Amino acid sequence: MLDGSVALEHVNLPARDPEALASWYSKTFDLQSQGRRVSGPGLLLVFVPGEPVGRAPEMHLGFRVPSQSALDRWASRLGASVTPGAEFNAFRISDPEGNCVEIYCKASG
Repeated sequence: MLDGSVALEHVNLPARDPEALASWYSKTFDLQSQGRRVSGPGLLLVFVPGEPVGRAPEMHLGFRVPSQSALDRWASRLGASVTPGAEFNAFRISDPEGNCVEIYCKASG
């Protein structure tokens, strides 16, 4: 039997311009970037040379925020509209290479 000690450590995503995409994530989400890597608390994205996956919205990056007010601030900052849901409220945007990015919070209720 496995011990259950696995944890998602990082995500590698193909990008036409890995360093430019890393820079966009760094600036957009206030993350640290180093070359083609972007990191923050509990997050490491590594962009590798290649064609974007192109499977939006089924495949997307999900960033959870702590509250509805935080979600509303992010939506305003990124020019998006929040869609309410039964379990989560969210909005989606596309990064410069067409990857889907979802920002969400738990719905109160």
